[in-house]
Amino acid sequence: MTVRSWLPQLPGIELGIGTPNQIFSLRPSTTLNNTRIANVLDCVTQSNTSCVGGKGGVFDSSKSSTFVVSLKNRWNGSATDTEASTGAYVYFNDVIDFQANGTVPGYPLVQNSDLISGPEAGLPLGQNSSFLAAVTQAKVAPSSVWSLDAGDRSLSPRDGKSVVGGYDASRVSGNLTTFPLGTWTNQQPCPLQVTVSELLYSTPDGINYSLFGTATDGVTGCIEPQQQRFTSLPSMVERFAVLTAYNSSYPGLVFPTNSRPSGTLRIELDNGYTTTIPNDHLFIPKRGSDKNGQYVVTNSSILETGIAYNLDDTDADVQVILGGLFLTYNYIVVDYVNNQFQMAPTVQGDQGSGAEITTVCKPTPSFMGPEVSHQAHSSGTNGTSRVAAIAGGTVGGVVGLTAIAALCYFLARKRRRGHQREDEKRAQHDNSTRMYPELASNERRPSELALVRHTTPSISRVYPLI
Repeated sequence: MTVRSWLPQLPGIELGIGTPNQIFSLRPSTTLNNTRIANVLDCVTQSNTSCVGGKGGVFDSSKSSTFVVSLKNRWNGSATDTEASTGAYVYFNDVIDFQANGTVPGYPLVQNSDLISGPEAGLPLGQNSSFLAAVTQAKVAPSSVWSLDAGDRSLSPRDGKSVVGGYDASRVSGNLTTFPLGTWTNQQPCPLQVTVSELLYSTPDGINYSLFGTATDGVTGCIEPQQQRFTSLPSMVERFAVLTAYNSSYPGLVFPTNSRPSGTLRIELDNGYTTTIPNDHLFIPKRGSDKNGQYVVTNSSILETGIAYNLDDTDADVQVILGGLFLTYNYIVVDYVNNQFQMAPTVQGDQGSGAEITTVCKPTPSFMGPEVSHQAHSSGTNGTSRVAAIAGGTVGGVVGLTAIAALCYFLARKRRRGHQREDEKRAQHDNSTRMYPELASNERRPSELALVRHTTPSISRVYPLI
């Protein structure tokens, strides 16, 4: 998947839902297990482009001839995600197109209309993801290991990329550092957890000011690509406001352009892993959705901060989140099977169309074991049609690896006797067709999906978004 950072509103994975397609741009989410999309009623109509662009797309079921509603207990998605008491959820199946990389009938989706808190739309990359389960069960990808380069949403944007079944070594700078998965709790509702041991605001003259104050203990934070800003504790935000001479008469944590703070933000984890957010990414002119739904600078006279404003809250009520801003500088590789994820600095700058995909054929405690193969390729070589099968309730022909995954399976087959291989293939096919007979197919060709930024989705046109 390629994450495009130019233009507006929600950066994410471009996909078309329904017949004819209604276009969406969904951000990956580690807290979702099923694909959620917004209801058209949230924006009244799809012609309300500013609203639609801000939500990454809205769905009008009356305009899709392949829409099939389902009872919740008969729906073929994953375990139910957390639902807001103010939300109205519709479980259904419909055709879904992942750019040029796959057409999937019967894809399970959740439509959420929540006029109070708003819908939580996103592509599910949680531990019980129906998306990841289907990709691996249908042999679209060689494993459920997924990776992400979130790209760059600054005024100098950079496309990102995501892969299921391995990672793109060309986007990794240095060695990957391994972290254990966190335990999901009400206080820490996320799988990718780290301990932040220090948070420093650094001035150009080399002085470092700790936002921890007198506290010495680290705080647990969630790495979550669905959110862009960095969320820290209110007490830390208060110290940041003092150090940057924040004027509370301005709503939110914003500054006049002529009073731009000069510092950077350094995030230190308890194992010594360090990330620095430079000044030009920490403070950016105010942006938002214009009348066409595109993400543009809406007020060049003030600067927004990459830190979320939460001074009206208490430390006990806030979850620390390292969002897309943090992931601009960090590449992650997630292996739920082995209860770990890895992280390394992301190679900055335009990566072009080339890639060096490292395939994880079967998750092992170390990604660098004998099951790993390397192959450099250009995305321009994959021009053939990719319509893949689905099993397990979601997608085929989505993110993943093309010929590399096929090589992975070939190497695995060489280690098996012929009759064992045939038994496994028959068992795989039987399980898939029993669960989802309408999606059964003999085609198991893996494919890639670009994660792009689009603006206002509509039925007839794709609007580029940030």
